[in-house]
Amino acid sequence: MVVMIAKLIARTEAFFKGMMFDCHACGQCVLSETGLVCPMSCPKGLRNGPCGGTLEGGCEIYPDKECVWMRIHRRTSKGAFSLPELIPSPDSSLHFTSSYLNLITGKDKASRTPLPYLDLPKNRVSLPQQTVSKLEAKLRSGRFVRTCEIRAPRGPDFARFREQAVIVRGQFDAVNATAYLNGKPSLPSPVAAAELVRLGIEPISQATCRDHTKTSFISEIMENEMNGVHNMLCLTGDSYAGNPKIKQVFDMDSTLMLYEARCFRETGVIHFLKEKADRPSKMFLGAAINPYSTPTNVPIRRLKQKAAAGADFIQTQAILDTAGFRRFMELVVAEGLDKELFILAGIPVIVSRSALEMVSHIPGVKLPPEVWRRLAGAEDLRHEGVTLAREILQDVRDFPGVAGVHLMLFGSDHSVLLDVIEDLADRRIKNESECLSKN
Repeated sequence: MVVMIAKLIARTEAFFKGMMFDCHACGQCVLSETGLVCPMSCPKGLRNGPCGGTLEGGCEIYPDKECVWMRIHRRTSKGAFSLPELIPSPDSSLHFTSSYLNLITGKDKASRTPLPYLDLPKNRVSLPQQTVSKLEAKLRSGRFVRTCEIRAPRGPDFARFREQAVIVRGQFDAVNATAYLNGKPSLPSPVAAAELVRLGIEPISQATCRDHTKTSFISEIMENEMNGVHNMLCLTGDSYAGNPKIKQVFDMDSTLMLYEARCFRETGVIHFLKEKADRPSKMFLGAAINPYSTPTNVPIRRLKQKAAAGADFIQTQAILDTAGFRRFMELVVAEGLDKELFILAGIPVIVSRSALEMVSHIPGVKLPPEVWRRLAGAEDLRHEGVTLAREILQDVRDFPGVAGVHLMLFGSDHSVLLDVIEDLADRRIKNESECLSKN
């Protein structure tokens, strides 16, 4: 009888709250923290902010609809740049139960109460080195760094991967080992990152909330440390839209992923289990941001949240609108975030017609009409794509707060990346000389 009454209460609650708040019956209501907008109505179920696929307020998965988290930010921030609360992951055992009963009994306390941010020091970019990451060492030296990415093989043959790695070896300070693009199987990022270590390249392993439980994520951190990989980029992950056969995980969002990793690094405790590990794994932690999300306070609040959750560096979404990125960086500096995070500007390198078409459909990428016309009308798109990337790089490297660039190749010929950075060496030498003279 008690069970039947509890089910009746839960279904009645879900019906009325569904009508009023688009409630998804998670059983651990956080409407009081989110401006009476249910975060579970986000197609990815994100509990702490929008993904990088939002642009002009639209949802990545349903572009004709407003992003749920844009509504939440608008209601809770009132245009301010305050630090948002950090909401825990939902407890799946409470789904489709009554949040009112769970509140009364205290069952939902752990998954409803905002998490306390870590007591991290201020002005973190000025601290001594915190990990053994070579990328961190270069950033802390004041060197203007450059990174790029190589996609993990979709099979056991590393031949092509090694060819691409040899091209960029010695030219970039670190290389992202990307994997599972658009949800397609490949070798995992830690496996590709370990191969980069063997080739003498500083790797950045990537992890996406789309593909990870908390257990697999912490295990991947341990695997990275075992293989000499000391940098990790925590991402939400793009959507599997159009492929309903694949179940997306989203056990955490990217901010909670950072929080788990930073707790592990600082305390040696696996936070979600409240258990001490044999030893802490000290990853140099990265995250991503879309500088073109609107309203403009949203990406700044997200940066503050990711910094407070434990991020060390940021790689931005592809930059094709430098004026918009300048405005974003002005806000970053005004809010003091350049003192907490190393910002690497994402520079797209578009070298083929198919790549241009692909970029125009990537959620979250702002492609100005004049840039589209310039590239689409180019007789030699490879040359024009390299020229555009060089121009963007020349612009953004002088923006206050930019600590480096991350080249994003839309194509397969990694040799074009060397053309983009060809004359950056003089600038690097100059920066290093200035740093030495100051010291």
